[in-house]
Amino acid sequence: MRTFLILILCICGGLLGCKNEHKKEIPIEIETYSYESINYPQADIKIPDSLRNEFIKQFFVPWESTPDTLLLSMNKLPGKELSYLDKYLNDDEWYGENKKPRRKWQREQVVNNVDFKTFPNFQKRGIIVSHTNLRRIPTNRPGFDTYSKAGEGYPFDYFQETGLWANTPIFIAHISKDKQWCYVISPYYKGWVSMHDIAIVDEDFIQQWSSKSFCLPLSDDVNLQTSESNYAITTKIGMVLPYQEVLENPNKVRVYYTSTDEYQNGRILKSEVDKNAFAFSNFSLNESTLKSLVSNLVERPYGWGGNLENRDCSAMIRDLLGSYRIWLPRDSDDQIEVGHKYELPESTEEKVKLIQEKGIPFLTILRKKGHNMLYVGDSPEGEPLILHAIWGLKTSYSNEELSTILNTYPVEGMHKDEDGSVKGRQIIGESVITSVHIGTGNDGITLPLIEEIYAMTNILEE
Repeated sequence: MRTFLILILCICGGLLGCKNEHKKEIPIEIETYSYESINYPQADIKIPDSLRNEFIKQFFVPWESTPDTLLLSMNKLPGKELSYLDKYLNDDEWYGENKKPRRKWQREQVVNNVDFKTFPNFQKRGIIVSHTNLRRIPTNRPGFDTYSKAGEGYPFDYFQETGLWANTPIFIAHISKDKQWCYVISPYYKGWVSMHDIAIVDEDFIQQWSSKSFCLPLSDDVNLQTSESNYAITTKIGMVLPYQEVLENPNKVRVYYTSTDEYQNGRILKSEVDKNAFAFSNFSLNESTLKSLVSNLVERPYGWGGNLENRDCSAMIRDLLGSYRIWLPRDSDDQIEVGHKYELPESTEEKVKLIQEKGIPFLTILRKKGHNMLYVGDSPEGEPLILHAIWGLKTSYSNEELSTILNTYPVEGMHKDEDGSVKGRQIIGESVITSVHIGTGNDGITLPLIEEIYAMTNILEE
């Protein structure tokens, strides 16, 4: 177990020239657990074959469905329609990377690059060749809400839908006028992807790719390269790779990844790698495999929508359980609807009791508004523990002097609320294992997480 001790300085005079003895230090303690200290399932947990088959089926929907079927079902798929660009164009409250509102001409420039009248103007299958972002609008420039408001600004770029790992199949419906962006349907979301990060595939490519067995990496650190090309990538947990056995070396496998030719057509590359670095179809959910995966996920930086190739709460849970071929939606709202859902009672004591009675370690998702957590069993003290990628805890200060200062000198991430208190965020910014009671104590500055948890779902239960 380790403890972060973070000293927040409530300064009545730091900005106004008062003496140092007027500083007041408020300690905030955030207790976390190491991946080695938690109790993992001792016996293998059976994953139904139907669930494993569903994983592959869902992953290849962009290739297996006909273009007409995909286009007709677009409004049912997660992600924004092309019409979202009208809302973007007429909204002058989007803030950019310079913390200033995006100007009308900037918004017009993005929207005018999309030829609405010819949609869909491409209709070809493709594949992601480099870990990339799927966006609400065809630009990598961010769209933030008010920076001075707690829980807004960086890293919450609302144009970011999700990260897409290399090797993800897509259907390309439309390309922008400048041929820099394409509107795609992926297994998780629909939206805009940079053309530089995709390849176009034909039936021969799909046949070669789909006829193989598949494996998933156990870390984000396996380098895939071959002497045939200067193009190389690094694996990501949750990434799906076709493979074939290496007959002359049973400790190795040959995995597939993709680059492009000069016409942006997909070209299959093969990399020979250690077999023990991947999960295969017989991958068991048990202490050994879970400990390996969790060790490679904890302390990784938080990434809203998968930005910077990092994970947010739902992406981390999806990639972890995806290693066992358990299919989960990408969106946190949708994940809580998978399996058997329980609405939690109001009182903290009754919530904890229900979690411990009905929860299944590593197969139960807990939910608060905007945030999912994976229940991983109980601490030695008997508290439910959670693995989650979290940006921060809500904070509330009643210091009137601090409120006055913040009204005069806006501080990023903090603002004066209607009740006179100063709202903010205590930043954690990574994947951690904590108690559901994280935030309790701290002189009432941080809001205990358990107070906001309202539901849970057991993934394997119908």
